This record gives sequence, C-alpha cells and structure tokens, in this order.
Amino acid sequence: MQSDVVFRTAKGWDTFSDKYARRIQKNTSVFCMTLLNMVHYEDADSILDAGCGAGYLHQHMMNQKKPDAHLYGFDLSSQMVKRAGARMKKSLNKDKIGSLDILTQEEVDSVNFDDEIFKKLNYHLSVGNVEDLSQYQNEMFNIYVCNLVYQIIGDQQKAISEAFRVLKPGGKFGITVWGRRENCAALWFLKELALETGLSPVGMQGGRFVSNPEELIALATNAGFINAVCWLQMAPFDVVSMKNIEEFFNPEIEGILANSTQEQRDTYYKALEKMLNDYKRENKPFPFECYLLVAEKPQ
Repeated sequence: MQSDVVFRTAKGWDTFSDKYARRIQKNTSVFCMTLLNMVHYEDADSILDAGCGAGYLHQHMMNQKKPDAHLYGFDLSSQMVKRAGARMKKSLNKDKIGSLDILTQEEVDSVNFDDEIFKKLNYHLSVGNVEDLSQYQNEMFNIYVCNLVYQIIGDQQKAISEAFRVLKPGGKFGITVWGRRENCAALWFLKELALETGLSPVGMQGGRFVSNPEELIALATNAGFINAVCWLQMAPFDVVSMKNIEEFFNPEIEGILANSTQEQRDTYYKALEKMLNDYKRENKPFPFECYLLVAEKPQ
C-alpha cells in the first residue's frame, strides 16, 4: 500500500506515519522478525535497523539483545523515527501499559533523539537515507537489517555498498523486498481498483517486484558479501472487512476519493467489497509475499 512514487519522499511517509504505525507495520514486521532470527542479533554488540519506520520490533530487540549492545535505527521520515522513540518511551512507563501504537501527536513531537533515557538504553535514533550512511563509521555494526526498503529506493547498489562499508568483518546483512506481483495484492489493490473504476488514470507506480532470487543474490555478491541465502515468505495482511478498509488508505487514495463524485466513490467501494469477498469465498488471506536475503561480510 506504500507503493507509489510519493512514498520515496520523506513528506509522503511523514503524512502516512500514523496509519502505517498503527495498521500496516505490524503486518510487515513478520518478515523483519524472520531476518532477526536468521542473523542472530542476540549475539551482536551493535545492530543497525536501516529504514526502521516506527520501530515496531524495537522493544522486542531491546529485550533480546545483549545488555551492553547498541541498537541504532533510522528512517527517511522524521515522523516515523519520532514514533519509534515515542513507542520506546511509552514501553518504559509502567503506568501506561497498553498499545504502543496509540500515540498522541504531542507524544510524537516531544521526542528528542538525544534524550538521556535513550542513552541509558544504548538506543540511538536519527533521520537518514539507506543510500547514504555517512553518519556511521566504517566497520561499526555486527548486524544490518533493512525491511521492505530496497524496492522503493533509487540506487540499490549504492545502498548495499554502504551496508557493506558499515558492517564489521564477519557481520551479517539481511534485507527483505517485495516478491512476485501476483502474490502481493496487499500492495497494489487500492490503486489498481482506482484505475479499474475510473477514479485514477494510472495504476500503481514506483517500486520493484522481484520474481527471481538470483537478482538479489547477485546484488549482494557484487557488493562483496558471501554465503548468501535467499528465500520466499508470505504473510497474510489483516485486511478482513469493509469495516477497517479505510485504515489502510494512504494519502494518495484519500486525495483521489476526496476529488471524486459520490457515484464514483460508491463504485470504488463496491469494487473493494467484491475483491475482499472473493478472497473470503476462496478461504484465502490477503497475500503479501517477500523475498528475504541474508549474507555475510568476509572476515
């Protein structure tokens, strides 16, 4: 759903950060959890979560990492990273036990990346870009993970070269990217239905779907990584009914609907309902497939 060209910009992600944090990142974090298991981050001294979004798994990572290990996270969107910080602060407040995703804008805006609370936790947040990691030194991290970012950036080879640079010898590299388009309906159905129903002149634009694992393996190998392992994984998206469908609308879809007639909106919603019902009749979840890759930097 965060698939169009607008989501290559910080502004696009800032606008979408609340919905993404509350409704979408919990779905996509399934892939990141698999990466973390595969790279054995619990043994690392320094971990980088590149393009961390709202830091959905950071509390889990903090609980599982070594006590003195450092966890770094950055994202293109300042609002996303501030949500990661707000979630972490809320998790430490025992008087406010409950959903970490329900945050006020005041809680988000009040986050200071240099907060002493974060320093005591060895938790480091910043705004950044996976294609330019100049804020980090050479051979700084044992682990680099990047979940669902590489398919929407401009220069994948530059990003992976930067990952290689900041990893220590023997360090582990893990990324996830979109899989085969036909198995990623969760990404394109909103915009494609807007095209089919006449609300939009174009369907989904931007981003790359991967159909062959050799493409990812070559990307890692060309950067200098060894022992690459690549596999497919599918996660069901929790789009289950028309009752919660608007929670998944990104700013572009909201804008298209706002500029449409009532008749056009009714047609769009009917098409959405039909698509959801078709999946139900086939007893299938709403699919989201990804390729995952783990590799090592030579000693």
